[in-house]
Order: sequence, then C-alpha cells, then structure tokens
Amino acid sequence: MMRAAVWLLITAVSSQAAVVRGAVTEQRTGYVLSRAVITLEPAPSGGQASRMVRTGDNGQFTFSNVSPGSYLLKASRRGFMPMQYGQRRWDAAGTVIKVGGDMTITVTLPMQRYGAITGTVRDLNEVGVPDQDVAVYTNAQPPVFVDRGKSDERGVFRIGGLEPGAYLVRTTGGSDDERSYLPTFSRQTLRVEEARPVVVYADEDTPDGDMRPIEGKLFSFAGYVSLPGPPPNFEVTVTLASDLGRLTSNGPGFRFADLPPGHYEIYAEARETGRFRRTMGGYTDILVDRDISNYPLPMNEVRETAFGLTGGTALVRRRDYAGVGPTRAVSLNASASVLLFPGRWEVEIVPPAGYFVSHFGGPQNSAARPDGWNSVVIGAFAFSQVSATLSQGPAAIHGIVRETSAPAAGAPVFLEGWDPMTRARMVDLRETRTDTAGNYRFDNLAPGEYRIFSTFDYAAPAPQIFEEAGARAITLEKGTDQAIDLEFWSGR
Repeated sequence: MMRAAVWLLITAVSSQAAVVRGAVTEQRTGYVLSRAVITLEPAPSGGQASRMVRTGDNGQFTFSNVSPGSYLLKASRRGFMPMQYGQRRWDAAGTVIKVGGDMTITVTLPMQRYGAITGTVRDLNEVGVPDQDVAVYTNAQPPVFVDRGKSDERGVFRIGGLEPGAYLVRTTGGSDDERSYLPTFSRQTLRVEEARPVVVYADEDTPDGDMRPIEGKLFSFAGYVSLPGPPPNFEVTVTLASDLGRLTSNGPGFRFADLPPGHYEIYAEARETGRFRRTMGGYTDILVDRDISNYPLPMNEVRETAFGLTGGTALVRRRDYAGVGPTRAVSLNASASVLLFPGRWEVEIVPPAGYFVSHFGGPQNSAARPDGWNSVVIGAFAFSQVSATLSQGPAAIHGIVRETSAPAAGAPVFLEGWDPMTRARMVDLRETRTDTAGNYRFDNLAPGEYRIFSTFDYAAPAPQIFEEAGARAITLEKGTDQAIDLEFWSGR
C-alpha cells in the first residue's frame, strides 16, 4: 500500500499570482526523479486548459501565474505508477489543491514503481526450461490477458509493469528439444479454477511464479489467404487470436507453431498497393486439435460500414478471444463510414449535447444497452450499416456531497449505468469533481438505471466497490434533472 507521504507548504509572497512548485522523488529511496511529467489540472475543469511541465535534473518543477481555484496535481514517469497529490494509496483518487491570492504552494510527490512477478519454469527434474513464453492474467472470471514474458537460459522469467493486485500466471505452451508442453497455470494445473493466484505489491518483485508445465501435444496451423492478382500487390497482415493473446504474420502465407488445442479466431487484412487500391478481408473461427496445413482463408472485398445517423461520435474497437483492441473515433456526419474488416466489433455512440442514444442496431447486433458498448459482427463481402436513434431530452443528476455535514470540495463523484437484475455495469464509469461548495453535476444521460457515490478511496471503483459502499441506486426518466445529495464515503 502507498503511504500518505505528500507534503504541502503554503507561504505568503509578494506577487501578482500564485505559484505551485515542488519536487518528485522515488518513495523507496528518496532520490529525486528527473523527466517526470507534472500536470496541473483545474477541478472541476469547466472547460479550462491543463498545464504541463517536466521536472529538471534536480527533480523540481514550477507553475507560475496560477489563477485562483481548485486543482489536481498529477505526476507520471515511465516505470512508475501515476501519482496524484493527496493520493492515499496507489489506486485512490487525489485531493485538490486550493489556490487563492498571492501564495506559493510547495509539495513533494513521492512515486512508486510498478510491481513484478518472477519465477522459474522447471521440468520434472527441477531443471529450468529455457525459451518458454509466460503470460499474466487478471485473477477474474474470465481471466483477462495482461502481459507476457519469456524464460531465459536458466528458465527464469520476470514480468514487470504490474499494478498491485492478484494475478494468474501461465506458460503459453512450447517445445524444448523433443518435448512439447501444454499451457499450464502456476500450481501445475490446466484448469483456471485450480490456478494459484500470485499477489503483486507496489515496488516489489513477487517470486511466486514458479511453474512446471505439463507435457502434451502442440500443433501447427499453416495456410494462405486467397487474393486476386499477384500477392506482391497486397500488403497482408494475418492475426490469430486466443485467450493467450494475439499472434501476427505478414504476407499472404502464414504459419503459427506450438499451438495448444483449442478455439481460435483468425482474421486477415489486405490492402492493395497498386492502381486499384482494393481492400480485402477474411475471418473465421477454427478449432485447432491437429496439425493443419494449406488452410485457405477466404478473402473478400471489404466495404466501409456506414452509420445511419448524423451528429456525435462513434467509438469502434475490435473484440476477439484475446479481448478488445484499440479504440477509434469516427465523427458522425451525413456520409460517415469506417472501414471495419470481417469479425466481431464493439460500437459505442457518443451523442452531441442535448441528446441521448435511445436505440442501437447493427449486423448481428447484441445490444446490452443503447448508450453503452454494443456488439456487431461484420460479415464478408456485404454492405453493413450501424444505426442509432438520437432523442432529445436527456436526463441529468446534480447535488451536493457532504462530509460530516460540511460540503466536500473537490470530491470525486462516480456514476455507473447498471443492471439491477445482474448487478453488472452496463455503461462505462463516469466521474466528476465537486466544486468549492460541494456541488456536482452529470449532464446528457440516457434514461435508465444508475448507481452513484463519492469517495477519495478509489480512482476507478469496480462494481463490487459500488456494492460495498452502498451506492445510491437511481432510475432516471427522460428530460428529468434529479437532485441527489450524497454523503462522502470512506471505506478503507
């Protein structure tokens, strides 16, 4: 856990505006940190711009001519966890700095490094196995892939850059001389429910990742994509996705080796470099339970997916067995479209101010909630359209956050759209900050079910934290502006 070691000193000076200055240090050693990025962000922003500087070789920074108000002060540096002034723990929200009049505010921001998992991949004789891929997953149901590493010549591996928490560690399968190994979780099991969680702490290496992979049959999967004309006219990328992550191959021919048995998604993107500039795509779900060679992946011309609405922004991201990919934003106008290759995708419509998404539709659509992420399946050689209905009269929530009867200034307020039956989050978490009088506000909300609470203890509380905090459940109707006063919650 992160100790509360943030110091603040205020002194009066004779100047025309306030100054915020300080130093960034490594918490474990006390050494100053150069090249850290420091951001001074108005809270709530109210449309005001943030300011950013870097620390010098002495670890110090200065913001001059700071206007009166409340601000968040944030620090980031490669290899270290992001830090905010007033942050009580690594996953807590920061507190605001109140600036007013002619003053100089001096702070020290101690930063902690990420944690890591270390271990050894061993054979039955306790000898290290080299060149074995090792993957780290969140300890969740289902597990979510986080990162991977490889064992060295002694079988030793280290995977860093991990936030504190519980993880699952698994070899991804591979060969060593004449032996092949199946993907095996720590505690030598193939079953995720029997896997041993590994707990990671900030600034520490956790040496509990030893594994003894189980011997078994691995397979290869090779083939080619069917393209019109000479293949050199196309730039081709083939991706194979599983719950172990993604493998890629460039060119019309592909071969993936040392694959454990299981279901995979394979998809290809081909862009013509010649005169015609055609775009081809292919996708299929396949069971690999034997060596497969000469597999023909059908390719068809890809047409852009049109959006049947005007106004707002569409967010799109590919989803496969490995999870979700990068998000792209598409500005919606009368002719808005985006190139989506065959496969599974997720789309979220962000409406303009004064509207909410009341309906969503698309090819093989699975709509959880119109204003959230919705799944679509893009087929081959077919015109696809995503449609949505934007309705006027969104809802809003406003109120005051109090702590022991006094207004809580600069307090984070968290809002989630949820399903009361499954108690699952249906819409991405939203956050705002209270002003100096403890007031908060959320605008442009779709009618539906929500939960809301305020705390400094978490920067991005998960649904189970909403449960623990006894978050206030709200049903919002179209066009309403509901007043909800909150009592500040501190649970840790």
